[in-house]
Amino acid sequence: MPTTSRIFWPFAVVFLLSALALAQTPAADQIVANQNRVPAGRLENGALNVQLEIRSGTWHPEAEDGPQLFVQAFGEAGSAAQIPGPMLRMPEGTTVHVTVTNKLKMKATVYGLNTRPCNAAAGLEIIAGESHEFTFAAGTPGTYYYWARTTEPLKVGSRTLVQPLRADAQLNGAFIVDPAGPVATDRVFVINTMFVSADPIHPGFEVLSINGKLYPYTEALHYAVGDQVRWRVINAGVAEHPMHLHGAFYDLLSLGTFDRDTEYAVGDRQSVVTENLRGGTTMMMQWIPERAGRWLFHCHFQAHISNDERVPIFRAADQPERKSEAAGADAHHDAMSGMNDMAGLVLMINVTAAGSAPARASVHGSRKIDLVLEPNAGDAKSRTFSCSVREGKKIVASGDKAAGPPIVMTRGEPMEITVVNHLDQPTTVHWHGLELDSYYDGVVGGGDGNQITPAILPGGSFVARFTPNRAGTFIYHTHAADPNQLSGGVYGGLIVLEPGESYDAERDRLLIIGARENDFRTSRITLNGSETLSPIVFTRGKRYRLRVINIAPNLGANFQLGSQEHPATWLALAKDGATFPARMAKPQDAVLHIVSGETYDFEFHPETPGEIPLQIENSLNQAKLTGKIVVQ
Repeated sequence: MPTTSRIFWPFAVVFLLSALALAQTPAADQIVANQNRVPAGRLENGALNVQLEIRSGTWHPEAEDGPQLFVQAFGEAGSAAQIPGPMLRMPEGTTVHVTVTNKLKMKATVYGLNTRPCNAAAGLEIIAGESHEFTFAAGTPGTYYYWARTTEPLKVGSRTLVQPLRADAQLNGAFIVDPAGPVATDRVFVINTMFVSADPIHPGFEVLSINGKLYPYTEALHYAVGDQVRWRVINAGVAEHPMHLHGAFYDLLSLGTFDRDTEYAVGDRQSVVTENLRGGTTMMMQWIPERAGRWLFHCHFQAHISNDERVPIFRAADQPERKSEAAGADAHHDAMSGMNDMAGLVLMINVTAAGSAPARASVHGSRKIDLVLEPNAGDAKSRTFSCSVREGKKIVASGDKAAGPPIVMTRGEPMEITVVNHLDQPTTVHWHGLELDSYYDGVVGGGDGNQITPAILPGGSFVARFTPNRAGTFIYHTHAADPNQLSGGVYGGLIVLEPGESYDAERDRLLIIGARENDFRTSRITLNGSETLSPIVFTRGKRYRLRVINIAPNLGANFQLGSQEHPATWLALAKDGATFPARMAKPQDAVLHIVSGETYDFEFHPETPGEIPLQIENSLNQAKLTGKIVVQ
């Protein structure tokens, strides 16, 4: 009898869950993914006319025959509803007429259908079954979005979350105002974050999407070496997302929100490899691929690219089938099938160079280093790992073996780094912020043509060859699917110096923020691998370069020197290894919000003896790691 029960139970659960899903989900239209290639409405004689409807329906964030969710979305009258909603795009000077009909059985409050810029804190309520016509001038060119909500704003402590996050989380669409005259070709990507409520049987879960799909079902992008690539990225959701580009820097042409945008002149533009898009913000970015290969643009929070982001489905023997789906999602993902352990906020980028063969970096005259990864003895709370650097007979490891030592290089110096894996799990190492060949970038399935980057198996090794082409502060870190490797310390600082410079550990202070837990609400924050901080001693009158890195898996950190009432002062120098433009390179309070995948350089010049508080706070739950600087 017990054996029979165990056999019968999975099928009973599947039947029950399927029945519940059918009972709770009304018959509804299919909602389609919107790649934001075609504007909505009719544009003629200086006027844009659009008929929008707010509807409910079923959405397939993965394959079209994959799991579905019952959500709300915008659609044009007579066409399928879309996620994100229909793109409103027009040149400046356009008069916009938008009629919104609420097809739901509840009220909806609509925001953002107005002239830009604006201070439209309050939306316009449309009751069930009613319509409202919005007529306004388009306003200032920029990247914006419109949105609606059917749920009440959620209060979290003292905060009110403006963006919706439940069934109405997909109620938004791009709103683009182009300057008059010729417009450079671009793509528009809308990021959405949705939290599906728990029920008596199934736990709640998060769904992240880019233009209505999550990886590996997001659109694969194709460019050639030398193309000028321009993207407008809109984070219409409630969560922040540090968006990281592999293999190249991108310039920030503008930064904004749903209601206003700031464009930067050429000399004022910032170059980054990771830009944190807080909830409700936008950016226009531009980059030029210089190397052929397979690259990624993704959120740097590990949870947001984990296979755990796959949408649950109610069927027996789920996992084997899901793996098969991921491996063959679409023909254009086959080359990256080694990356089927990723899901969520990921775009794959294929860059080709006509007539070129896969290139490998020259090894002539290379400086040779070994990076050895080893397990430490486990503690009661979590596992840690040791990274050591061997060069000739010299071996360097961090003092507590809970984070890797820095690797110091020189711009223009060919490097050959052999990663040796003594762990009991496969791994890989990503050289974050360095411009190098895709094969050596540290992403399984990367590379060029048939030259495909492998995982480094236990007991195996992999040689990464590259020549750093700019000085700055970068990171080496695991890009393995196993989240415990990153929280366990498989990371370290990469410091690239200008030719002729030497590394002075007294003047160059590396401050690497990590976490021993993989949860966003972690309270086990670390600095340079340690959860307890000894006083950091500085000399009065001496100038220091603080290289601040956040490589915690899922941490938005508030870093501060000094008290809240009396913060210290530092001079901003660089971000992600790129020098700040003049508008940003100035003395400021030593207060910084830094998220996973970001690096900053500051000049710190303590002039008064005494103690300066140091604090790193988890911005989500206010957990803190505290210490102090002693100025002698």
